[in-house]
Amino acid sequence: MMQSEPMFQPSWPVHSYFDSTLGQDGQNIDFSTCEADHEFYSPITMNVFDDVCKWLCDDVQEMEEIPTDSYEMSPSMSMNSSDVCASSMVNDVMETDSQMEIENLLMAHAEAMSLDQKELARVIQRCVCQKASPVGPVLERLALDLFRYDENQEKDYIFQESLRSFKTAFRAFYEIFPYGRFAHFTANSAILESIPANADSVHIVDFDLCEGSQWPPVIEAIARSKKTLIITSIKLDEDQDSQFDQKRWELCNYARSFDLNLKVQEMGMSQLVKKMDGRKLGTKEFLVFNCMVGLPHMGKTRTTNQVLDFLKSAKFILAENKGIITFGDGEQGERTGNHSDFPSFFHKNLAHYKAFYDSMERGFPSYLNEARLLTETLFLAPFVSSKSWFEKWEEQRTNNGFREVSGLLKGVKMSRESLNEARELVKEGESPYGIRTEGENGNEMVLEWSGIPLVKVSAWV
Repeated sequence: MMQSEPMFQPSWPVHSYFDSTLGQDGQNIDFSTCEADHEFYSPITMNVFDDVCKWLCDDVQEMEEIPTDSYEMSPSMSMNSSDVCASSMVNDVMETDSQMEIENLLMAHAEAMSLDQKELARVIQRCVCQKASPVGPVLERLALDLFRYDENQEKDYIFQESLRSFKTAFRAFYEIFPYGRFAHFTANSAILESIPANADSVHIVDFDLCEGSQWPPVIEAIARSKKTLIITSIKLDEDQDSQFDQKRWELCNYARSFDLNLKVQEMGMSQLVKKMDGRKLGTKEFLVFNCMVGLPHMGKTRTTNQVLDFLKSAKFILAENKGIITFGDGEQGERTGNHSDFPSFFHKNLAHYKAFYDSMERGFPSYLNEARLLTETLFLAPFVSSKSWFEKWEEQRTNNGFREVSGLLKGVKMSRESLNEARELVKEGESPYGIRTEGENGNEMVLEWSGIPLVKVSAWV
C-alpha cells in the first residue's frame, strides 16, 4: 500500500518564506515550547503537526501490507462473504439514517430561529450535540462546530490548545490545501498582468495581511521588473501591532534576498483615504487594493461593514488613479447572496462548509486524524456558528452594499493562462476539485469541490 502524498504542490516556493524563523535579533524563534497539559489532548498539539510536516516533506514510500492470513478468527467469529456484505450494508444504512436525522434537526433549528422560537432552538441544539460525535462523520463534526460556543466546551478547549501550535499548523494547512494558494495565485496573476510597463512603483493596500503568505511571489516578480514596492496593511484590530512588526520584518527580509527595497507600513482605512484624498498619482504609481476575507487559513472572519468600507474607499481612490481591486471570498454567498428566509441561507452555508470539511477529510491520510481534528477546529470552526450565520443573514437583508459597489466597477477578465495554471494547481480531473470562471466578462474565478463553490476571486477596475 502506498503512503498518501499531498494532493497539491505549491505553485511557488513557500518553504523559503515560511521557514524564515529567525527573529529580528537574529536568534531562532522556537514555536514548540508550549505543550498542553490536559491528560487526553496533550499528545496532539505540536506532535501531530510535526507528523503532518514530516508527511509533507517525506518522499512517497512503500508501506508493507499486513498479510491477510495474519488475522486469525475463532469459528464463532467467522463470517462468510454474504454475512460481511449484509453487515456492511446495514452499517451504511444506519449511518445514512443518522446523518439524515442530524441534517433534519439542523434545518429544524434554523426554522425555529427564523420564527424566533428560541427555547425550541435550544432544545434542538442540545439534541444535535447529544447525537453528534467530534470524531464522527463530517456532518456530525460540522454540527458540533455550529454550536461550539454554546454547548460544546470540549471543542472550545481544543481550539485554545490548537492556538499554541498555530505557526506549524498554518504552514501545514496552507501547503496541503489549495484554498489560500488558489485565492492568492489568482489575485496575484490579475495584479501582475495589470501593472503597466511604464509604472515605476506599485503600491499594494492589503485589507488583512494575515501571515503575509500572499506576497512572496509578487515580491519576486516586482524585483525582476526593477520597480519599487510598498505594502500598506490596513489596521483592523487593536492587537495587530505586535503581530504586524514580525510580519513586516519577515517580508522585508524576504525582499532583501531579491535586492528589493520593500517598504511595509500600517494605517487605518480612514487615515489612508485622508492621505490619498485629492491626490493624483499619474501613471508612474500603480495602486492595488487587495481584499481576502473568509479564507480558512485566515482563521477568522470580518464584518460586512469592514469589507464594504475597504471596497468603497478603494473605489473612491481609484476614481482618480490607475489601479485594480482584487477580492477573494471564502464565505461564498454570505455577503452577496439573496436569501429571503434564514433556513435557505442556513442550508446553503451548511452545504458550503460541508464541502470544506469533505475536502479536508480527503486531504489527510487516516493516520493523521488527530491532526485533521485540530486543523478543522483551528481553521474551519471560526466560520461555523449558527448564531453568527443568523446575524449575517439579518445584516444581508438590509445591506445591498456589495452589489452597489460592484455595479460601479468594471470587471477585469481572468486570463486563459491564469485559468490553466489554477487548474494545474488543484490537479483538476484527478480529484473532486474544479475551476471555472464566471462574472460579467469572466472576471471571477471559482474553486469548487464536487461542484460546490468554495472560494471565489474577482478583479475590478
